[in-house]
Amino acid sequence: MESDGGQPTGSRRKRRALLSTGVAVAVAAIVVIAVTMWAGSRGSVSEDAQPAASATETPPADSGALDPELVAQLEAALDEGFAASGMPGVIVGMWIPGEGEWVSARGEAEVGTGEPIGPDNQQKIGSITKTIVGTVMLQVIGEPDFDVSLDDTLDRWYPDFPEASNITVRMLLNHSSGIGESGQPQVDRICADPHAIRTPDELIAIGAATPRADFAPGEGFEYANTNYFLLGGILEQVTGTDLATLIHDRITEPFGMERSRFAPDGQVAAPLTHGYSLFCPALGEPADTVDWANGESWAGGAMVSTLEDLHAWGEALGEGAGVTPELQAERYADVAPVPGQTGAGYGLGAGVEHDAATGCVISVSHAGAEPGYGTNLAYYPQTGAVFAMLGNGDGGTGTAVLEVGKALAPLLRPMLVGSPTEPCAPPWG
Repeated sequence: MESDGGQPTGSRRKRRALLSTGVAVAVAAIVVIAVTMWAGSRGSVSEDAQPAASATETPPADSGALDPELVAQLEAALDEGFAASGMPGVIVGMWIPGEGEWVSARGEAEVGTGEPIGPDNQQKIGSITKTIVGTVMLQVIGEPDFDVSLDDTLDRWYPDFPEASNITVRMLLNHSSGIGESGQPQVDRICADPHAIRTPDELIAIGAATPRADFAPGEGFEYANTNYFLLGGILEQVTGTDLATLIHDRITEPFGMERSRFAPDGQVAAPLTHGYSLFCPALGEPADTVDWANGESWAGGAMVSTLEDLHAWGEALGEGAGVTPELQAERYADVAPVPGQTGAGYGLGAGVEHDAATGCVISVSHAGAEPGYGTNLAYYPQTGAVFAMLGNGDGGTGTAVLEVGKALAPLLRPMLVGSPTEPCAPPWG
């Protein structure tokens, strides 16, 4: 495969997807299912190496008032998507105010045990972390006690970073800074030492040494974890508080996310879900990643959480999560377009999809991936619905969980998105 615009080719392009959390911007093109920019199976992994789907099946935990025929269709679609994913296990949840809810799981939390994944099982959620860090930044910007704005430039805090005087906080939030993603070297570092925990300064230095995208700051889109490493560093400098404490005090504690934690160490607590990765062939396929660190992720992807907590976070995110109305409107209006995605792009800390006819925001979402795990979360402003999905296999690309979303999309999307007929007032228009 030939290179396009300086991007990596072939299996290298596909392998880089995992550590960039799908380099997939979770712009909900189907259900929550963010279109994965570098989707596909890693060329060096054979179909025989995929973990087999378990026959273990958990019936719906609660289908609320949903029509039984619809529930049966959802269950059949989940069967289909789960089989296509090759993951050992998956759990999905859909909550629609006034309509009902559906929670269902397939497979195993730990291969060979028959233990099903439950809604309180903790696992790594990758770049859904960015929705949390982005929210904390917007909270802080909106508070008079702190001196930081969307249009402050990076040189206030990191004067030696390339293009620091031209990169704003706003550009870091929507990945329009042009900072490059480290790609294959990041993959190699994790596979060489999956338990390493790098300091934020080390991660930022790696980002500074990574070649930039081929556009000036603010004039394009390149999904890069370093944007959020810098945001985390700025938050710590501006507030004088470490990022873990900021996330606890501003997000997980106030929004009742008792089973969620900012965890650069990558450690999860029981009940937990083991992750199974095809990402590092030398470590075995699949490799059990449950005790691997989130050492390359920090502010870009180090959260651990559960289905129930993601439900709570989806609702909080949709309601503003402590962000001022003015900044909440900017969050969804200031969207960096994603190439090839009409009406969808990356806002200030989340993927955003607009209705073409009315301009209304119809979904706010993010995907996440860490070795062995894949997640998706979305909020739908027109219906108030939340969708969440967690799986424990990566397929060697971080995109295996998307197979489940693709199977569910034809049934779920019409219910979740809604049909706006008039332009919406901010923040949803």
